[in-house]
Amino acid sequence: MAIVSRIGDFLSDDRLLFNLIAIHVLLVASLVVPIVLRRLLVNGSNQLVHMTGLHWLNGLSQEAGRRLKAVCFWATLGAMTLTILGGCIYHFAAGRDVRADFEAWYAQLTWRDAFTLGRALAELCLLGLGIWLGTRQLRRWLPRLQDYLATHLVTKDREESLRRWFLLLERYGISLLCLGALWCALQIIHMGPLADTVVGFLTRVVTIVSIAKLLTLSCRTLSHALSAWGDRQLGKGKFRNYWERVTRLFPFGERCFEAAVYVSAASMCIRELEFIAVVADYGSRLVECIGIFFGTRVVIELLTVLLNEAFGLYDEERPLDQKGQTLVPLLQSVGQYVLYFGSGVMIMGVLGVPTSPILAGAGILGLAGGLGAQSLVTDVVSGFFILFENQYLVGDYVKVNDAAGRIEAVSIRHTQVRDDQGRLHIIPNGQIKSVVNYSKGYVIAEVDYKVPADRNVSEVFQAMIEAGRRLRKSHREVLGDTVIKGLVDLTPSDMIIRAVTRVQPGTHLAMQSEYRRMLKEVFDEQKAAEAQKASELKAAELKLVA
Repeated sequence: MAIVSRIGDFLSDDRLLFNLIAIHVLLVASLVVPIVLRRLLVNGSNQLVHMTGLHWLNGLSQEAGRRLKAVCFWATLGAMTLTILGGCIYHFAAGRDVRADFEAWYAQLTWRDAFTLGRALAELCLLGLGIWLGTRQLRRWLPRLQDYLATHLVTKDREESLRRWFLLLERYGISLLCLGALWCALQIIHMGPLADTVVGFLTRVVTIVSIAKLLTLSCRTLSHALSAWGDRQLGKGKFRNYWERVTRLFPFGERCFEAAVYVSAASMCIRELEFIAVVADYGSRLVECIGIFFGTRVVIELLTVLLNEAFGLYDEERPLDQKGQTLVPLLQSVGQYVLYFGSGVMIMGVLGVPTSPILAGAGILGLAGGLGAQSLVTDVVSGFFILFENQYLVGDYVKVNDAAGRIEAVSIRHTQVRDDQGRLHIIPNGQIKSVVNYSKGYVIAEVDYKVPADRNVSEVFQAMIEAGRRLRKSHREVLGDTVIKGLVDLTPSDMIIRAVTRVQPGTHLAMQSEYRRMLKEVFDEQKAAEAQKASELKAAELKLVA
């Protein structure tokens, strides 16, 4: 009974009750404050994504939200544990009473302090009301100004850019209002140095990000305007080919400009943090690297047009230039390799990497690689000889080793041959032992015709000559009369007669097929004539008999 009585007296103690109430208030505060802070940070990151338009930040924001959730959980758990331990020490070890402490604080509170506290609360309330009114008016008048400009000053193709610009302006204005309110609130509670430091930093960061986003929007607008102007002024003149190649780089140029702007903005933001300000020096270097890479792409495109114009590949009325079709892709590849290598060396120099040891090492590695890859060197050397000796060009009909067909591409390392079945043969130049080119000067279309041995040879010769005459009359590819070479094979049962015709390079297979068709027509006509003559003789005999 004594224990129950002691427990009852302990629980009925007013000091314990009020101390428990104070501890529960602190526990609720330690639970609510991390949740509010987490929501503010998550919403702030989402707003940053919307303001910058960098949607790839969504993944980082979600990952940061998950990490922040874990941090808030453990921070809340630690704060609640410390609160409970502190309450136990406060109640049991120190024997303090929250009522007495509150009464002592209240006894020291003067009317001036109460007035100052009330005025501060009133100012904070008025500040909140002013922010609400300012945000409401900003969202009210900016759409009206946007509609006015869209109606009177802006064309329809630029309404989307105007909408994005005003959306950015609205978010920037709201951000400045909130930061101004935060500065005023810190000033009201007498935290001026913290207000100047924190709010000043956030204001500069928001301004930098907003200007960066505005520059990217302006870049897109100017890009579209420049594209339209170029299509009108340069798209129809002598610079048409150059302009068509340059316009292909507009999307890539926009991305490079955006990357340069955001890198510059990030470096400016980092420079505001003194403890990592040294990292910001790399921002300007990265922007130079982006400019070098984009300039390299522009030079490559212009070089492509220059090579095509130099070899006349853009002239539709000019005859097909096989040499140009062969050399232009090769020169383009060599030019690209040289320009990319040069830009890589320049980028390394901008980043502060010594290039002399790298070039020396590249020369040594190239020599070692050349000694180790003898087949590659053989292919390259053979490719140079093939190109400069003009052994064959793109479009020639050739027989390379066991592959016969037309040349589709010739590079320093290999040759591509497409045969009559559509198969593509890729032959390393070092393995080319023999080449038969059917596209140099002229080629002979050779046709062998097998007939029975008892057939009249003179009649067959006349029919083959007539087929050759018809072939030359109907086809420009034929360069001379068909020549009968005579009997090339004779057996007791049959004989083979050969006819040759000089034709243009690369057309011998087609002309052989066409000659056989015409020879068949001639024999059919002879057969029909013989049948007609036989029928006439038979009719005459029947008439005499009658």
